[in-house]
Amino acid sequence: MTDISKIIELISRGTENFIAVYYRALDGHRENIPLLFEPNAPIVYNGNPLMGGAAYAELYSRMPPTVHDVTGYDCHPLAVAGANGQLSIALTTSGKVRIGSDRGKGLCGFSETFILRPQPDGKFRVGSCGYRLVYRAEDDLEP
Repeated sequence: MTDISKIIELISRGTENFIAVYYRALDGHRENIPLLFEPNAPIVYNGNPLMGGAAYAELYSRMPPTVHDVTGYDCHPLAVAGANGQLSIALTTSGKVRIGSDRGKGLCGFSETFILRPQPDGKFRVGSCGYRLVYRAEDDLEP
């Protein structure tokens, strides 16, 4: 296995873990959202700019319950070394999200793009992200 293959394998495993932790926070443990972000991370939620995980957590605290179902993701190392010489990661996720608790209502597609940056403690945090709802009328219909 080449060095780049090893790097991509490690990044893929790490991003799978990040995805599980991140969407668990959005859907049920919103108090943990700020822990996943750099303090001044730029965020764009559906075209609305925010600054930092605390602002994102505050936005989500005003929203009805959500349930995200990530159906796909893609990640790539970025050629910019961060803390401890580690590479940053570009991550894109997509899937469906139910907003609110009404069955058959509030179902939308979503897409989210992240830059994950290594921190001195060895963890990765969101350096920036953009979240977009993708609404289609037929998404409201339960199969």
